[in-house]
Amino acid sequence: MRPLAILGILLALGCPGDGKSTWQEAFDASEVGWLLSVWGPSPENLYAVGGQKAPSRGVVWHRDADGWAPLDLGVEVPLLNWVFGFGPDDIFMVGDEGTIVHWDGGTFSRQTSPTEQTLWGVWGAAPDDVYAVGGDPFPGGTPVLLHFDGSAWSPVTLPALSNANVFAFFKVWGTGPGDVWVVGQRGAVLHFDGSTWSEELLETSEDLISVWGTGPDRVAVVGGRGNGWLFTFDGSRWRSTQPSGLPGFNGVWMRDPDVVHVVGAEGQIAAFDFETHELLRDDYQDTRLDFHAIFGDGERLTTVGGNFNMPMGPYQGLAFERRLLRGE
Repeated sequence: MRPLAILGILLALGCPGDGKSTWQEAFDASEVGWLLSVWGPSPENLYAVGGQKAPSRGVVWHRDADGWAPLDLGVEVPLLNWVFGFGPDDIFMVGDEGTIVHWDGGTFSRQTSPTEQTLWGVWGAAPDDVYAVGGDPFPGGTPVLLHFDGSAWSPVTLPALSNANVFAFFKVWGTGPGDVWVVGQRGAVLHFDGSTWSEELLETSEDLISVWGTGPDRVAVVGGRGNGWLFTFDGSRWRSTQPSGLPGFNGVWMRDPDVVHVVGAEGQIAAFDFETHELLRDDYQDTRLDFHAIFGDGERLTTVGGNFNMPMGPYQGLAFERRLLRGE
């Protein structure tokens, strides 16, 4: 991207501390447990999911016009790791022990799952075309890819993987039924073209934690444990960057095709230019907690996380938000 174009993006995004784009605590999540994912169909209808690991217990928080408040699931479920839906009355949540929960706008119901391994991500092209991914990321685990046809969940047959020791997939996202991406452990990437699942080789052994984009030629993947990694696909080739001095990335989201929003360990929030991978803004928050997911609802960006380095508790959550600006 040319320098003047980059300058235009920077001016549109604003600068930290300019009064338009300052991150603020969305709600006090310090005692609600970890928060691992946020999604919603509108600015006044957002859902954040998470909970605690031991004993495993899931929580759901909801934002409406009056702000954030917990929802009563009506039944106890394990830790919830991801949320995605098609409207206020058709939302899927997945989590530990193969848990799949559906929200119809009034009632939570557990769906029959063909796995007892952890499910880390869920996405769908339509209510009868939904994918969930997971696996226990340790020796003995098996990468999981499930499909929901509107009636039942079933395992998807996987292609052979070139990378060794891939025990889990972490996220799934796509642009439609003929363009679906799955990312996972040790650089694992799968693509579905509507008829066949195939492996994509990124020449990395880093764990790939999340994937998002705006179209078939605008796909962004983030990961890395000690240091963050950004990968982008322009429809024909992949590019990769390890930004200097930034910790591992956990979450990614895009609205503008030229801007990639990422969040990660130790309070990291940043935005990158899609083509050049230039750092557009670095909104580090002064916390030792980790951000895990980021989502834009049209009016604001919301990011959630927790103290994931404390697997036995106490479980602290983290939720921040800021205005979503023109050009991002």
